[in-house]
Amino acid sequence: MKFALRFICVVMFLSLSVSVYAQNLWPSKLVRIISTSPPGGSVDIFARILAEEFSKSLGQPFVVESRPGANGNIGVDLVLKAPADGHMLFVAPAGPFSINASIMESMPFNAKKDILPVAMLGVSPLVLVVHPSVPANDLKQLLIWMKQQDGKVNYASQAIASTGYLAMELLKLQTGVEATHIPYKGSAAAATTDLLAGRVSMSFLNTSTVLPHWRSGQLRAIGVAEAKRISAAPDIPTIAESGLTGFEATSWFGLGARSGTPQDIVNRLSKIAANALARPDVVARLSKIGIEPRFLGSDEFVDFVHAESLKWEDIVRRTGAKAD
Repeated sequence: MKFALRFICVVMFLSLSVSVYAQNLWPSKLVRIISTSPPGGSVDIFARILAEEFSKSLGQPFVVESRPGANGNIGVDLVLKAPADGHMLFVAPAGPFSINASIMESMPFNAKKDILPVAMLGVSPLVLVVHPSVPANDLKQLLIWMKQQDGKVNYASQAIASTGYLAMELLKLQTGVEATHIPYKGSAAAATTDLLAGRVSMSFLNTSTVLPHWRSGQLRAIGVAEAKRISAAPDIPTIAESGLTGFEATSWFGLGARSGTPQDIVNRLSKIAANALARPDVVARLSKIGIEPRFLGSDEFVDFVHAESLKWEDIVRRTGAKAD
């Protein structure tokens, strides 16, 4: 009996030692960061900034691979099928973390159990914009016009289950207006093109997409879906201060890994990400395209994702929103 207990203790000690040794060696090879959006977008930019910083700090190459589709699920699912050893990570918007599970009929993974939120990276505030042909300069005028159209207004969203789609559903819920959803299957460019051409009347779009067209007068900005005005465009009021108190629909981005990834690895990734997002040159680079660094470490990010999941679950239930 004593021999058996000693044997078990030795095995447990050796297993723990091997695990700690493996963590200390990490990364022992190339690390892949999966971007869940096409190249050139906000997610891709964050992924490449992190890859550069991780490579410098950890002495191993970090490469970015774009795997868009299914509002981020395709790229995330790839990571969740890999070993939980920190050699494959992903950068994604809110969808895979906290929205898709409540709005999609089927999911390739269980977000709450399978995803380990590593760090929140930043936000690209959503802005409600309209085509210049819409006779409205502010939220009050827009809502009056929409009610006069008797449900014949349409709006674009860049992806099924996107925050832009849900933001409009929330606006409809809080104001009683009607609008028809025109989805663009993950293509912000296509949605914006049709909005610029007047084929759709309005949309909630990321600041990085909105700013060039707002500045040129091709789109009219009605309000920001954040608690405060954005520094890149302080003249645009928030929707909350325009009359809808508490209205907020944040488009945010995070770094994730597969559940079971050793905490030591998570902590190292989180620390390097925090340092990168605090650098003036990174802040300036992101600010130019309307992205605000907003860092949360793993524990805080887990709590944030949980709160966001509950929020969107409630809104999906109340509005009957669904992935088209």
